[in-house]
Amino acid sequence: MKEKDPQTIIEKLKSTLTKNSVDYEKIIKELGQEEAAKKRSNGHHFSLNNHVKGMIHSMLSNNRPWEPIAHNMDNLDKIFLNYDTDKLENADPQKLVNQVKAIQCGNRSINSQMKYLKHNINQFRQIQKDYNSIDNFLEENRVEDAVKLLSDPKSPYKIKQMGPPLTMEYLKNVGIIGIKPDVHLLRICGPERLGIFKSQNLNEVIKSFEELSKETKLSMTYLDNLFWIFGAKDYGEICSSTPKCFECDCELKESCNYPKNHPLKD
Repeated sequence: MKEKDPQTIIEKLKSTLTKNSVDYEKIIKELGQEEAAKKRSNGHHFSLNNHVKGMIHSMLSNNRPWEPIAHNMDNLDKIFLNYDTDKLENADPQKLVNQVKAIQCGNRSINSQMKYLKHNINQFRQIQKDYNSIDNFLEENRVEDAVKLLSDPKSPYKIKQMGPPLTMEYLKNVGIIGIKPDVHLLRICGPERLGIFKSQNLNEVIKSFEELSKETKLSMTYLDNLFWIFGAKDYGEICSSTPKCFECDCELKESCNYPKNHPLKD
């Protein structure tokens, strides 16, 4: 981070989004993760239903664009019975699959996700029993330990169909500050683009973002959302797999390794 001023990088990223008519602050608010983090810091209690909702939204995001899901939030609330766990654990998995697919919100894992929904609700109930609440479980464990306990196949608290990235996404949905090391984040901030971290080693990625958060005085969740918007389909879609460095007049061109290593034409 020494050769590139973090504050300048964030300012240029925001400026690029703004001049491409991307209202990133509105999108971050709609995503709800930064707001959830503020609620948690103010002592808000997240119920079992809240946690199941956060888990389901994370699952639905798996390997697909988010915008159609965001557009159908009201429909999803109805499909999932407003996340009433007493009702939801007895819902027909195939009916849930069919309803989710009918509004174009499915993904390649949707059948398995719905198949194990009852199991996962029971896992949350067990955590609640052992720790008195799921929030207590999260507060008594470091973030990285909570991720492992929820995603490791050998863990008694394993949530099925949830690896570390989706588990971190779920935790952000219930106000835990952190980052989801998804394709957008790893691509944009990795060594071939902005070089915020030098490899894709998870520990280094987290450490680099902790440093970035301190230097910019922005939460890791906010930064995660911001970089995601910069690359995601239907949102910024500026620094995607094929970056639009010149087409979108990206102000980070001078700080980015991609234009230096690839023949781009204005």
